[in-house]
Amino acid sequence: MSDSSRDTAEGAGWGTTERGAYQRLMPPKTEKISWLNPRMLWVARNGVLASWFGDPTGGTRSRWVAQRAATGAPAGKVIRRDDPDRFSFLVIGDTGEGDDPQYAVVPGLLRTGRDTRFAVLASDVIYPVGSADDYDTKFFRPYRDYQAPIYAIPGNHDWYEDLGGFMRVFCGDAPPL
Repeated sequence: MSDSSRDTAEGAGWGTTERGAYQRLMPPKTEKISWLNPRMLWVARNGVLASWFGDPTGGTRSRWVAQRAATGAPAGKVIRRDDPDRFSFLVIGDTGEGDDPQYAVVPGLLRTGRDTRFAVLASDVIYPVGSADDYDTKFFRPYRDYQAPIYAIPGNHDWYEDLGGFMRVFCGDAPPL
């Protein structure tokens, strides 16, 4: 069993002899996100802009839920698993910028999570707008060596392109008509 970040600095990844090892995981070019860019604020449905121009997320959510129910998805939205009485899992969140801070935690996550049964990615899988085009470098690439299933809960940024990328990746579903 490896050290936990709750117990030692080494368990948190501090004091490693191989600084920056995560950089070899990263794609050759990563786009930096600027939350001060007006275009970024627009596509990410800044709260003020959404209040002025309307936010279609509620209607889109209702269409997704109806479509999933029509295909036989459990009404309780629960994933049933056959796990032993005792097991470990990872919970991570807000992972999707695809830059150094995201990739820097991956080696420790893989080391700590090597014996876990699954991971839960709790919010904002992909920044800034949940684009299907960003899943390769911001989800599949950094977590490709994690051997267990990854379940996800969409955050507000995953909705900004109507949840299309998220639902395709995590539910194998096409956007509702």
